[in-house]
Amino acid sequence: MDRMVQTALSSIKGLKDLKFDLANNLANANVPGFRRDLPNEGSAGFLSSLNQATARIFPLETGDRMFSSETGQLENTGVETDVALLNGAYFFIQPLDGEIALSRRGDFGVDTENRLVDGAGNLILSDGLQPIVLPPFSAMKFSDNGEVLVRQPGALPGDFTSVGFLGSASPSPDGLTKSLDGKIRNLDGSIPDVDQSGLFAQGILEGSNVNAIEEMVLSMDMQRQFEINVKLIKQAEEIDKSSTKLMSLPM
Repeated sequence: MDRMVQTALSSIKGLKDLKFDLANNLANANVPGFRRDLPNEGSAGFLSSLNQATARIFPLETGDRMFSSETGQLENTGVETDVALLNGAYFFIQPLDGEIALSRRGDFGVDTENRLVDGAGNLILSDGLQPIVLPPFSAMKFSDNGEVLVRQPGALPGDFTSVGFLGSASPSPDGLTKSLDGKIRNLDGSIPDVDQSGLFAQGILEGSNVNAIEEMVLSMDMQRQFEINVKLIKQAEEIDKSSTKLMSLPM
């Protein structure tokens, strides 16, 4: 009975981790460029004592935190500071409280220090992995190769000045993971080399690749699995009580 109960409890623990992933995906369904978290691989193992397995079971997790690299839906916003990557490349960002990472979030803006940032306040980095500082401007353009151009006050309508290039890279999806801070980096925590392989489009914004309906269906299925495990625990309790009654019968 103990092993049956422990197995059910281990399954419930795994469902708890899955619930966290589903909740996180749904919470970020409207975040531009968000990449859907995938369940971590795992199994279960029994504790052993003197080379013999006990009833104690615990969940085992293997592998790194993976995510879906599927492209999100592209929306034509017409906003000059919205930029989307049309291929599998990533922007380079500098979070305010972390190390350099990769991102697909393209809802750009300008902070109080005239630096190019995304909607979360992360600094957008150049091909030299430096913040892109903008001079005073009245209009902005992004070319398909990532060049950032601005029209400064007093300049003619078609006179734009280059202020740098958006840094980009196209690493293999198999070599990427989400770090503890939720940012995308290499499996070893480093970042790939800048290769300027990004194909950019201005006035277009990539949404998240989270399918809210699919996440809700998975959540409902997970709830049913939870209920099944609870029933198993209750059934084990009933069997144990029945066994106790049999043992207490007079011989």
